[in-house]
Amino acid sequence: MISGTNTYDTDQRTWETGEYSGYYMYDSVGAFVPHAGSLPSGPVECHGAGFWTPEEILGDGICIFGEAPNRWTVAFELAPGNQFDAQKVEKYQRRGTWMVVRGTGKYVGMTGSGSFMSGPVVDGRKTTEWEGEVELPK
Repeated sequence: MISGTNTYDTDQRTWETGEYSGYYMYDSVGAFVPHAGSLPSGPVECHGAGFWTPEEILGDGICIFGEAPNRWTVAFELAPGNQFDAQKVEKYQRRGTWMVVRGTGKYVGMTGSGSFMSGPVVDGRKTTEWEGEVELPK
């Protein structure tokens, strides 16, 4: 079992496709701190894109953890039903799932999956809480 928090600066671009709907892309760079498990803390970068409507926000992307040559990449996807409220000040609390897709260096052969919830913006930086189960290479 593992869990942790990502904290990062995010550059986001949006294109409106209608009233309270559109397409977004973002790049986030920062650090992660594990709360459980044997993974060390380190840098993280996440990249994603998706659509929002008055009813829902959809999207997916990747996060790359660690420093070269020892890195692992997860693919993530927002869960169905993440409601979007264009009137809310805090629009970033979203839930979804992730899955390890590739490891390099000492993480070659890493597998696992879990869930995440994007959290509040703290001191101008985006946060994400995550947890799951991984199997590390022997």
